[in-house]
Amino acid sequence: MLKLNIFIVEDSPIIAAGLKHLVGRLGHTVVGISESYEDAIVQLELSNIDMVITDIMLSGEKNGIDTGAYIKKHFNIPVIYQSSITDTTIICDAMRTKPIAYLVKPVSRVELSTALLGVEAA
Repeated sequence: MLKLNIFIVEDSPIIAAGLKHLVGRLGHTVVGISESYEDAIVQLELSNIDMVITDIMLSGEKNGIDTGAYIKKHFNIPVIYQSSITDTTIICDAMRTKPIAYLVKPVSRVELSTALLGVEAA
């Protein structure tokens, strides 16, 4: 199994902590956590990252879809979206950025593990 360096973008500290724990249990490393688009972009410039897990709704003007699109264009790093939003329009907008997966909260170990297999295979 490939050990991935994963960056989390999530504005809820509780959810971010849960994801960090889950990522660690799956044998990967969380190399950073940001609460907003702006902070994430700065941190991504400074880190060695294999993939990003981002929430759709973030604090600030730009959302997780903006974050995913920027990451894809400027870093070409795989992105997994995780959100409680199940609105078809928003999901379609997110899927246009070609993420590895769109996971509905709460994210389970099995769902995340399966999504990460897509990153390892890429």
